[in-house]
Amino acid sequence: MEFLTARACEFSTALYASLANYRYEVFVERLGWDLKTTPGFEQDEFDREDTVHVVARDDDGDIVGCGRLLPTTESYLLGTVFPELLNGMEAPCSEQVWELSRFAAMGVNPTNPLGRRHYMAERVLLEAVRFCAGRQVTHLLAVSTPPVERLLQRAGVDVTRLGPPVIRQGQPVIAFVIAVNDRSLDALAQFEAAAAGNLERPAPGRPAAVTAH
Repeated sequence: MEFLTARACEFSTALYASLANYRYEVFVERLGWDLKTTPGFEQDEFDREDTVHVVARDDDGDIVGCGRLLPTTESYLLGTVFPELLNGMEAPCSEQVWELSRFAAMGVNPTNPLGRRHYMAERVLLEAVRFCAGRQVTHLLAVSTPPVERLLQRAGVDVTRLGPPVIRQGQPVIAFVIAVNDRSLDALAQFEAAAAGNLERPAPGRPAAVTAH
């Protein structure tokens, strides 16, 4: 398994195209999100050259997880598209607060399925939190669904909901904030160890696929 975290401008053309295709297959084809995008290539106005992406690839080179990291000092998804999820709070604008979006962990290659013991969602999030911790980021915002929130709570991540759910495209969505601290890092690192075979860590009731806006 390989994890890559870098700005879009640092990706090869082929890797970025594979990421955009993976996002299209996950968010448009599988989940049916109504996104204005080119078939086979999902990106939006928040995908800039300096946008940071986390990409997970299996041993065959297939993408099996991803996440997008945006500083709140520029336009970002929660503040621009989902401000009602802030529950009346002013949209954060700080070098110490970033946003995680387009977060997914699922295989799309039917001949090489993603096994549960890979703990891909937790490990993609770990990469994102580690990246933020290395840049003195203290909080990571996210727009997602209640099942993802529950996944993080069960994992032991320091997560706090910002407001009540809002129905979008027929499903409830929420905003929450992940504290970038030792509690979150230590909790997620256990899944990395489990995937490496160094620790037994069950994941009761976790969904087969994890996605977030």
